[in-house]
Amino acid sequence: MKTVGIITEYNPFHQGHIYHIQKAKQYGDVLVAICSGFYSQRGLPSLISRQDKTKLALQNGVDLVLELPACYASQSADYFAKYAIQSLSCLNVDTICFGSETNDIEYLKKYTNELSSITIDPTLSQSLNTSRALDSLGSNDILGIQYIRFCQDHGIEPVCIQRNNDFISATKTRADYFAGKKQFNDQYFLKEQNWQSYYPYLKTFLLMTPASYLSSLFMVNEGIEFRLKENARKYDDWQTFLNASISKTYTRARIQRTCLFILLQISKEEMQTNASFYGVKVLGFNKKGQQLLKQNKDQPIYTRFGDLPDFLKEVEIKSKALYNSVLTTPLKESEIIRYAG
Repeated sequence: MKTVGIITEYNPFHQGHIYHIQKAKQYGDVLVAICSGFYSQRGLPSLISRQDKTKLALQNGVDLVLELPACYASQSADYFAKYAIQSLSCLNVDTICFGSETNDIEYLKKYTNELSSITIDPTLSQSLNTSRALDSLGSNDILGIQYIRFCQDHGIEPVCIQRNNDFISATKTRADYFAGKKQFNDQYFLKEQNWQSYYPYLKTFLLMTPASYLSSLFMVNEGIEFRLKENARKYDDWQTFLNASISKTYTRARIQRTCLFILLQISKEEMQTNASFYGVKVLGFNKKGQQLLKQNKDQPIYTRFGDLPDFLKEVEIKSKALYNSVLTTPLKESEIIRYAG
């Protein structure tokens, strides 16, 4: 039984994702999707709940849905790819299928190998050095290069499919939705899940918390805590605070991730101690997905909260509490979705 994996966000789930699922299924007998849960790779709150992501994925052809916890999902492209592929490797996934602007896997493999020889600008962060080297590529290809890189470490074959521009992106979907335009499947959208909803708490937390404590938190580096505290004092809305916090070193996504880790209060020490994710955090499955789990029952498979290591229990509690804190009606999620289709 050949297994194909896809690495996803579903923020939100749109028609392009259905297309990706349909194309990926051509490469294997069982399709596994690993997905960010409450918070995305760019440090954004997820517009739809992880339970609805799971239901929509299973209804549209995925056999097994896994979660990439927020501490691993909300990181730069290289770490996002690393942790997702570590998790998928626990299920002996044969192939990873990703969308691509170039749709040229050999070219992307060659580009991946050349990345190791780029000239580093010591005045820039590692992520910005990498971004400069990848300026000629689209966002899907940039992620794809990281997938290829880590697939090589685990004997997984990467394949790509042509990105179909007939489908609007998740970024455009979110922008249009918040502009008041009707969107595909927007009955699942949670309008409160945006950074402006979180900003009153973030502002208060930054103002009340000593810089010395902030500097112990993951992603709070190079004195950014002082800039964030100063901007929290000056600005009463998220967008102005964000724009003022962006710099040559700190991109929009990096500020969002940093603020998320501040709110989750995850320390540098905790992340150093838990710097890999060889585990399988299950959100839902159908019969084929359940069979795949049984075939790999010797692996660390987490189907209940009580199964999780202590660190991931804390991440789960904090992520869920933070996500629910902006909702009028907090979510009540079942732990596993079993789909009969």
